[in-house]
Amino acid sequence: MKKALVILTMLVFAGCIRQTVHNTSTYLDGHSFEEVWGASIKAVYDISFTVESMDVEAGFISAESGTHITQEVPPRLTIMITDHRGKVFVECRLLQKEQFIDILGHGKRTTRKFLTALNVNLNHGSRINTR
Repeated sequence: MKKALVILTMLVFAGCIRQTVHNTSTYLDGHSFEEVWGASIKAVYDISFTVESMDVEAGFISAESGTHITQEVPPRLTIMITDHRGKVFVECRLLQKEQFIDILGHGKRTTRKFLTALNVNLNHGSRINTR
């Protein structure tokens, strides 16, 4: 009976554990894809992430951070950059695995830090519009 209770408890907790994904997107007027691409790579390093892979043609950047408290798998940042009718769209996602709750809002702060660093690198704060 005790063994069944332990197994049931483990299954309940396993069902509660989920991946935490934070998503932020923005568009930029007056900047080319190439400007945003370069500023995005610099912004990744500015927020202490390391670029793991990138594909300029697809507009994809994947970066990783070091592990944090209660995490065995480091947070992963993915950035998609697209150019559509003169506006450059940037979508930023932070995936945190093996974490039940976002401790102290690290994920949301990370996506905001990226957009702030991107803004600084582009040196045109008034032209960023988040949605």
